[in-house]
Amino acid sequence: MFSFLSQFKEKLGIGGEYVPGSTPEKNYNGCISLGVLMWVVAEADRKFLSSEKEAMEAFLAEKCHIPQTDIPVVMKSVEVAASERIDLYSFTKEASEGLDRPQKIRIVEDLFRLACVDLDLAHEEHEIIRKIADLFHLDHEEFIAAKIKVKKEFGLETIDE
Repeated sequence: MFSFLSQFKEKLGIGGEYVPGSTPEKNYNGCISLGVLMWVVAEADRKFLSSEKEAMEAFLAEKCHIPQTDIPVVMKSVEVAASERIDLYSFTKEASEGLDRPQKIRIVEDLFRLACVDLDLAHEEHEIIRKIADLFHLDHEEFIAAKIKVKKEFGLETIDE
């Protein structure tokens, strides 16, 4: 039986045999779901920048313990899943499975970090992150606190909060 990543490798014609490392496949699927949420945020302002893609790759590699050799197939999996017009509810549910409230808040902060990579939090990015925070069942105050925290990290104005 093929794993999720093996099926994507075959579908996309990416060579080489997938050999799972210390991270179970289940976690890769969760990381792909998280990557899709990040992808949706990155393309929300219709300016998907290379810096945003690089930030996504670094985030997924670090947070999900994905070896650099697997990053291309994970990113391609994220891209394909995002391009098939996702059901945001399903991906949010999978990405948040087993996470506690502080972990969900950190994900929202990381989504804001991705959106602020270009030093401009676009309205469309903000609204997608708001929707994801709502699907995580976070309070409005937690959403605002995450936004303000990250905007301060990037030296962005927080007056309109």
